[in-house]
Amino acid sequence: MRTVRLQPSRTRPARTRPARNDLLIVGGLSVALLTWFLWPFLAHGERFPLGPDAPVYLWWTRLAGEEGLSAVGHRAGVPAVSLVLQGTLGRSVVEVTAALEVALGVTVGLAVAALLRDRTTRAGWILGGALAGTFAVHLAAGYLANLANAAAFLAAAVALAEGTRRSPWIAAVALAAAGLSHPLFFFLGAAVLLLAAALAWTADRAEALRVGGAVLGGGALLGAGLLALLVGPRPPEVDTSRDAFLRRAGLGGELRSAYLDRLVQRWTRYVQWASLPLAALGLPSARGFVGRLLRAWIVALIAGVVVAVITGWFPPDRFVTFSFAVPILAALGLVRLVGWFGDRRALGIVVAGALTLAILAGAFIAWNRQEPFQSEEEVDAATAANALAAASGRGPLVFLVNERDETVTFFATRAGNVIRAAMPPDRIRDVVIVVPPLEASASDERVALERLTARDRQAAEGRSGPASATFVLRPFDRVDEAGSQIVIEGPSSQGTTGAVEPLLPASPNAIAVTGVLVLAFTWLAGFGWARVAVADATSAAAAAPAFGVGGLVLFAIALERVGLPIESAAGAWFASAIAGGCGYLTWLVLERRSRPRSAEEVPQHEDE
Repeated sequence: MRTVRLQPSRTRPARTRPARNDLLIVGGLSVALLTWFLWPFLAHGERFPLGPDAPVYLWWTRLAGEEGLSAVGHRAGVPAVSLVLQGTLGRSVVEVTAALEVALGVTVGLAVAALLRDRTTRAGWILGGALAGTFAVHLAAGYLANLANAAAFLAAAVALAEGTRRSPWIAAVALAAAGLSHPLFFFLGAAVLLLAAALAWTADRAEALRVGGAVLGGGALLGAGLLALLVGPRPPEVDTSRDAFLRRAGLGGELRSAYLDRLVQRWTRYVQWASLPLAALGLPSARGFVGRLLRAWIVALIAGVVVAVITGWFPPDRFVTFSFAVPILAALGLVRLVGWFGDRRALGIVVAGALTLAILAGAFIAWNRQEPFQSEEEVDAATAANALAAASGRGPLVFLVNERDETVTFFATRAGNVIRAAMPPDRIRDVVIVVPPLEASASDERVALERLTARDRQAAEGRSGPASATFVLRPFDRVDEAGSQIVIEGPSSQGTTGAVEPLLPASPNAIAVTGVLVLAFTWLAGFGWARVAVADATSAAAAAPAFGVGGLVLFAIALERVGLPIESAAGAWFASAIAGGCGYLTWLVLERRSRPRSAEEVPQHEDE
């Protein structure tokens, strides 16, 4: 009589030394990218977040904490995460916003490393993570919604690359989080994935259905989230950028010209010429789902830039900043280039190293030149206005902004963002920026700015009554005479006395510490979800911050919409515990279900 025991069909491989080495490499890549993104703060002593849009996120987050996420509209992802991080880590909005620029950049590089790790050589996934991570500086320079979108999109790609039955479910959640960070870029990511699904239709129909299902599921979740954000106060109708003003003023020609100028001036900074032939060289090395994803990404990049240039509907350079497929393929091209040298491998490594340094140098120069778009003098003056505004009655707070440059629009919209960020949160809506007319002849753009800002003042006074105060902050207005206005020359002798929740600069060391804490926090929040999506522990460790960002975005918004005050420490900790805890619980349940039964539980079959 023979006894045959049924063995489980899947066994977990034992840990090996290479796997442990890879985990150390992931840690080293994290440290290297952290150092890279912290460089401007530590080397130049910057005390505010970098980039032109950073002041927008400061006042968006403060307003969301006061009125709820509906007050920032459809890009609620970053303010939601920022509020949660402030509450859990006990850090200021300035520290957290700057830290998100750092941590999200690192997150992108690690997610790319996870995406490539089981699909190329060790050198390939290390280079891919490094080049994609350093390329993220172009979004880290203030474009936090785009950067959070990229991190969550890559988390979805990592899940789909696994090709399991649970992949589309996890990917749909990540895609919804990407969309709630930046809905317009959700459509770009969806187009990339749908094109990848089309490429897979004949070769792997199951993959095509998984990818298509993830996009449909993510779109449905995104739609539900956007509908939920319609409940509550609406966003202030203000111009947060020159582009927004030109669009409101109907100056389509000037807007399209600005888009083209930006693309021409920044093209070589965004995509260094060395990376383009290397990306073409790396295309044959990209196979399977990842290969189809990268090819679809390149097609979407080219199509998006062409459509944007022809129509002027949106800035073409944003497609370029989102083109992480280029550095990923360039990394694969570098590995292939070394192989071309055959027996002269050492020479190939030298050549590839030189090209890698050339690519990194372009990104480093761009990042090293970044600076905050708000000075301490400007914030000090706005803080003094904060104290006066807090003591004044309700009504519009009018700020005169002026300079003799006829294209004053960028200056005026930047001033509005800095001033709103420094106001008491409950007075942000009251801020009205007015550009007085110049005596000399002005451009059409200047005339439109003067006319529309005067109309803004009239509309505000029509809603709330006469202005409670009119301010001239000398950092923002060096033209007009004071007249009867309140003039604040610069740093206030009162400091922050009387100011309500003043916007204070952060020390570079505090930003560095917060950057590390934010990365660690998102890793803890995301590792459970990463293990649900990815079987390999090392790849999951690399992808964990991306899943953590997605989870925090989705759960923070969902819980805030049902009444949880995520701006409080207790609410922030609860939202974090739910976001991360659900991932770990799901992982443990799935692990228990897939665990092989013991020998006593395995049925025995006798063959006589």
